[in-house]
Amino acid sequence: MHMPTRPFATALAVGMFAGLLGTVTPARTETPSPEAIVDAFEAVLGPIRTHRPSHAKGTCAAGYFAATPEGARLSVSPIFNGQRVPTIIRFGVGVGNPRGPDTGRTTRSLSIRFETQGGEIWDMANISAPIFGSPTPQALVDGLLARRPDPATGQPNPQAVTAFVAANPAATLQARWLAATLPSASWATTPYWGVNAFRFRGADGEVRHARWVFEPRAGTLRLTEEQMRTLPNDFLAEELRRRITEAPVEFDMVLQFPGTGDDVTNPTVAWPDDRPRAVVGRLTVTDVAPGPGGACDPISFMTLEQAPGVELSYDPTLQARAAAYAVSLSRRLQ
Repeated sequence: MHMPTRPFATALAVGMFAGLLGTVTPARTETPSPEAIVDAFEAVLGPIRTHRPSHAKGTCAAGYFAATPEGARLSVSPIFNGQRVPTIIRFGVGVGNPRGPDTGRTTRSLSIRFETQGGEIWDMANISAPIFGSPTPQALVDGLLARRPDPATGQPNPQAVTAFVAANPAATLQARWLAATLPSASWATTPYWGVNAFRFRGADGEVRHARWVFEPRAGTLRLTEEQMRTLPNDFLAEELRRRITEAPVEFDMVLQFPGTGDDVTNPTVAWPDDRPRAVVGRLTVTDVAPGPGGACDPISFMTLEQAPGVELSYDPTLQARAAAYAVSLSRRLQ
């Protein structure tokens, strides 16, 4: 969780059966309402009526996805049938202001809407960190409320922040990762993780837990400290537009499967790198919107399941996401 300042608070918002690998922790019953989750963001950022509360800054793009034979084996979803599936894409920056800088140590995001020829829709939201900033929706709300600015000072109460961190050590893990990792130099050279586990129903009828990551075919490239100080606030969109004029941008979608003892319900803990992996498809980005706005703007990326091929796990942060997105969207449409 990465919330030392109000812009960093948005980094928070930005992935069962016996015999399956992985440990299932029972979901909490004290889940805050979708309204309470959005209210907590607004307690830190103020009323949000014109933009998204998380990753408010973004650029629209388009392309297509094509599954590999391994993808078709591991999921019966039509998204993975091997045909080209058109996509609407949004690249984002983890700031609370649409005019915020691209150079901070915050997450980048890759949101995708898949739309098959048969009309099936599947949405996903991925971030440039392998873990989420909160283990549960209640911890997310509590962390945001602890960082509400005092009306007299405009700053959070240090004692409240200290007490929250002491009670929720898992909420510091993403912030530590971001502090130790330089931001990416391009949206095209960033790995994007789903962070939550999903259940993939394969052609063999077996259900497997998996997380995914979109790995850039161009490789991972990060900014230098000097570039963080000197690059303009809006360099990411322009860099991506220039890059697309030369060649499409590509990402491999890779599933990672848990080993014995890996928790499939806690997105603040990454699974070890030695876990089994499978390349299940390739995302190709072919077009970038020429300026602000575009096809991705009205999409909240709420259709998180493509059942029966891709189903939600019992991760409570995943279970709470779509309803909170809907509340946020409804307030922006008022």
